[in-house]
Amino acid sequence: MSTHQPAPAADPTAEHADAERLADEDLPPTALSPERRRRAKALLRGALRPHRGTVAAAMTAAGVRQLALLAVPWCVQQALDEGLQKHDGGALARWAAATALAALVQFAGLYGWQYWAGYADAKVGADLRGRLLRHLSGLDRAALAARGHGDLAMRATRDTDLVREWVHGLAIWVVLGTTFLTVLPAIGALDPSLLLVTLATLPFLVWVNLHYPRRFATASADLAAAHGARADAVADLLQLGTGLRGTGGHRPLVDRHHAASADVTRRTVTAARVEASWAAVAPLVPRLAVAAGVGLGGLAVLDGRLSVGGLVAFTSWMAIVTLATRVLVDRLLERGQADVAAARIDEALSIGATVADPAAPVDLPAAGPLEFTGVRARRDGKDVLGPVELTVAAGEFVALSGATGAGKSTLLRLGVRLDDPDAGTVRYGGVDLRAAALDRVRTRIAYVAQRPVLLSGTVADNLRLGRDLPQSALEDACRTAALHDQLAVMPDGYATELGEGGTALSGGQVQRLAIARALLGDPAVLLLDDATSALDTTTEALVLDRLRHWSAGRRTLLFATHRPAVLAAADRTVHLHAPATPTPTEAPRG
Repeated sequence: MSTHQPAPAADPTAEHADAERLADEDLPPTALSPERRRRAKALLRGALRPHRGTVAAAMTAAGVRQLALLAVPWCVQQALDEGLQKHDGGALARWAAATALAALVQFAGLYGWQYWAGYADAKVGADLRGRLLRHLSGLDRAALAARGHGDLAMRATRDTDLVREWVHGLAIWVVLGTTFLTVLPAIGALDPSLLLVTLATLPFLVWVNLHYPRRFATASADLAAAHGARADAVADLLQLGTGLRGTGGHRPLVDRHHAASADVTRRTVTAARVEASWAAVAPLVPRLAVAAGVGLGGLAVLDGRLSVGGLVAFTSWMAIVTLATRVLVDRLLERGQADVAAARIDEALSIGATVADPAAPVDLPAAGPLEFTGVRARRDGKDVLGPVELTVAAGEFVALSGATGAGKSTLLRLGVRLDDPDAGTVRYGGVDLRAAALDRVRTRIAYVAQRPVLLSGTVADNLRLGRDLPQSALEDACRTAALHDQLAVMPDGYATELGEGGTALSGGQVQRLAIARALLGDPAVLLLDDATSALDTTTEALVLDRLRHWSAGRRTLLFATHRPAVLAAADRTVHLHAPATPTPTEAPRG
C-alpha cells in the first residue's frame, strides 16, 4: 500500500526569505536583487506587450501635442517680427491663425495622449489584477498560510496601481525628449548667449527639485511623529491623570505633554521654514535666468543679432524648460517604484500551490467508497489529526463526532482535497485523490463548510456561481435543503439581494443555501461540516430526511457534527479522538 510521506521540515532560510518578502512593501528600488529586478522587468514587458499599439498611439499623440505647444512661442515670435514690427496686417493675421491652429493641434494631441494612455493603463491594470486574483484564488490554505490577506490585497491593488501609473507615464518621456531636443537647439539658434544661460540654469533647477522635496519629506515625517507622541501623551494624561492626581503622580504626565507640545511646535516651524524656502527658491532660479536672458537678449536686440519676437519666444521656452526639468527629476526619482511593485506582484504569482493538479491526472470512477488510510495532518509542527483509518461505503450515511480539536473539519477538508494529508492516503473508488484533477475531485465530492461564504448578489447568483443552471434545478435543490418555501414568500424570491456576506438571511438559511448550492453539482459524495448547527430541531429533522431521500442509497453522506439528531439519523457514527489515539472509535446506529 503506497502512502504519502510526511512533508520535510520547514527550511528556516526559506521562512526568513518569506518574512523579508512580506516586509518589502516600501522597499527602495536599489535594494532589489538583480534576479528580482530581472523578473520584475520581464513582468512589466509582458504586461505591456498586448497593449503596445495603444501605448505607441499615446506616445505619438503626446509628441504631437508637445510640438504644437512648442510651436506657439515661435508663431508669436513671427507675428511680432513679421507683423507688428513691419506693420504687415496680412502677416499678423497669418501668424495669428497659425497660433490658433497650433492650439487646436495641441488640444487634439493632449486628448489623444490622455485617452490612449488612460486606456492602456486601465487594460494593463485589469490584466495584471485578473491574472493575480485568478492565481491566488486557486491556492490552498497551506500555500497562503505565510502570507497575510492584507499583504496580498496590497499586491492586487496598490502595486497594480503603481504599475498603471508607470504605464500612463511612459508617454511623458516622449514629451521630455521632444522638449529638450527642440527647445535647446531653438534657443541656440536665437542667440548662443541665451543657450548658455539656459544650460547654466539646468543644474540649479535639478538641485532645487532634488533638495527641497527630500528636506520637506523628512520634516513632514518628523512632524507627524511628534503629533503622534503628543497624542499618546494626551491619551495617557486623560486616562491616568485623574487616578494619579491624589499622589502627585500626574505631574510627570503633564510635563510629558508639555514637552511633546513643544516638540510639535519646533517641528512645525522647521517644516514651515523648509516649505517657505522651497516656495520662494523654486521660482527664483528660472526668473533669474529669464532676467539674465532679457539682459543678454536685450543687448543682442540692440546689436541687431536678435529680434524682439525672439526674446519673447525665449522667455516662453524658458518657462517650458523649467517645468520639463521638474517633471524629469520627479520621473527619475519615481523610476524604481514600478520595479518594486512588479517584483511584489511577481512573487505573489510565484506562490506555488501545495494542493495542485498532478502532471498526468487519472479519472475518478462514478461511484465507490471514500477511504482514509493512515491519514495524518499537521499544523505548525503539531499533529491535528490522525492517524485515521476510515472507509465510508458508497451510499452510506456516516456521522463524524468528537471533541473540539479532534480534527473533524480537517478530515473533511482532506476528503475534498482542500488540503492534502501529511501522511497517509485518501482514496475514492480506489483512486488516490492526489492522482486526479482537482476539478474532477470536486465534481465527485462536494463540501459544505461550517461557516459558509456567500457573495454579494441574489440568491440565484449564490446558487449558480456562474454555472448555467435552470430555475427548476435551483428550486429542486432548495426543496431538498428545506429552503424553497421560505424563499418563495420573499418579495423578490430567488432574485432577493443578499447584501454583503448574506446579511438578508438568517444563519440557518445561510447553511441551507450552502447545502443547496452543493447539491446542484450532483456530487456522489457530500461532506457536511456541522451544516445544521444553526437550525431548529424541526427544520433540522426535515433537512436530514430530505438528504436521505436525495442520497437514496446511491450517494454518500459524511457529516461532521455534535448534533444528536444527525447522530441518530446516520447509519453509523465514527468518533474521532485526539491525534495521539491511533484509531477512531466506531459506533453502530442506535
